[in-house]
Amino acid sequence: MFVLIVGRDLERSADLSATLTALGLDWTVQWVGEAAEAQALLEGRGVDVVAVDGGEARGIDVLRRAREKNPTAVRLLLLPPGAEPSAAAIDIAHRHLGLPLQANAMVDAVEGIGELFEVLDNPDLKSKVGAIAQLPPSPETYLAVSKALSDPNVGAAQVVSMLTKDPALVAKVLRVCNSAFFSGGRPVADLKAAVVRLGLETLRRVVLAAEALSANNGPDAETVRRRAFFASQLAARLLPGPSAEMAATAAMLAELGRLLPGFKDAYGKDGNASYADAGAWLLGLWGLPMPIVEGVAFHLEPTRSRQRGFWIPGAVHVAHALVGSIPLDEAWLDASGLRDKLPEWQRVHQKLADAESA
Repeated sequence: MFVLIVGRDLERSADLSATLTALGLDWTVQWVGEAAEAQALLEGRGVDVVAVDGGEARGIDVLRRAREKNPTAVRLLLLPPGAEPSAAAIDIAHRHLGLPLQANAMVDAVEGIGELFEVLDNPDLKSKVGAIAQLPPSPETYLAVSKALSDPNVGAAQVVSMLTKDPALVAKVLRVCNSAFFSGGRPVADLKAAVVRLGLETLRRVVLAAEALSANNGPDAETVRRRAFFASQLAARLLPGPSAEMAATAAMLAELGRLLPGFKDAYGKDGNASYADAGAWLLGLWGLPMPIVEGVAFHLEPTRSRQRGFWIPGAVHVAHALVGSIPLDEAWLDASGLRDKLPEWQRVHQKLADAESA
């Protein structure tokens, strides 16, 4: 496996090679300081992993080029402590790791993405999804808004202008904004007010809900939608910080697979695909960021994720367990050393539930 690490000021972890050797991994690691040098390497040979310093001005360009040249390469964005990924980075990077780079974290990220690719390559999943006459259409407005928000020169006015071209979507967005999950009891009369109230990132999530979750009107659709909004709000509070918005989006879409024919109650035993697998596959097909896809794929069984600590799959799992859609994985909770967090999570859940019923 050829690993390319790009960044002028990256701390070269002295134990990286030793750790890889100890783990029995045959990785060739090359460090380069300039984006131009990295681009040349991408042109000249196949790359399995690309890790880029998020502080480099052209770092995102390197990841974008890696996606074009080799879509299966694992793309990692490296961020200094406290830094938050941009909208463009969320769209292009599979995973965000902290600096200084730790060998075990990189190995877990690469192996975890590989396992996720295996989930999406499940033959049973492909067979069942292939038999569905009409899949839900991709959320085009959400994807357009996401692309626009990656441009630092785009502001609220431009986003509102994009949305107002679709009156039916505007009506759906305002309906969601005025639900108990987002309104706080105060009505939202128009999109400009929604932007002020919610902010662009949350508005983007609401647009996604309006497009993705409103397409199905089956008998359980409203129940799934209500749980989705509640779990979304809860997940953002369980995982505060740079990953909160991705956790909220993943929690909102975790049961998307239930809305597909044949996956309502499937839990994926004996090699059969679960509704979480189906939802993750659909999100991958739509081109949503990989951390969101991963959160959906592994939320039923967070032990399937190799991510250390409490991250998006864990936050989505706990959120949906607390809202009652799935049982809490007690063994995972204890193995992860998170048992003492549960009372606080339950208090956050109850506070949200009280606010909803008020």
